[in-house]
Parts: sequence; structure tokens; C-alpha cells
Amino acid sequence: MILDTLTTEHFRKKFKNNFDLCNFSINIGRNIVLSGTPSTLRSILNEIDERSDELIQK
Repeated sequence: MILDTLTTEHFRKKFKNNFDLCNFSINIGRNIVLSGTPSTLRSILNEIDERSDELIQK
């Protein structure tokens, strides 16, 4: 995946509405913070993208 494609439009296509996207992203961010691993915004966005793909495939 090209990192430049991580835009709002890219993420909105994967969710029914903005609230689902927001709640999903908050949960991912919360888990990353609780794990104590250092991260960047880019790594968090990549994680959201990867996990949302897994969610869609189920």
C-alpha cells in the first residue's frame, strides 16, 4: 500500500458512517497507547487501515 493513499476518503469508504470510523479508530488508538509501544501517526493510520480490512473480510 502506498502511504499517500491514507486519506479521509480512503477510510470513509470502509465504514457505514463517520461514527463507526471514529469509534473504531479510537479503540485502535487506545489499544496502542495502553500497550506502551511508541508510535507515530503514520503507524496508527496503517494499523487502522490493516484492521479495517480484516474487519471487512469477516
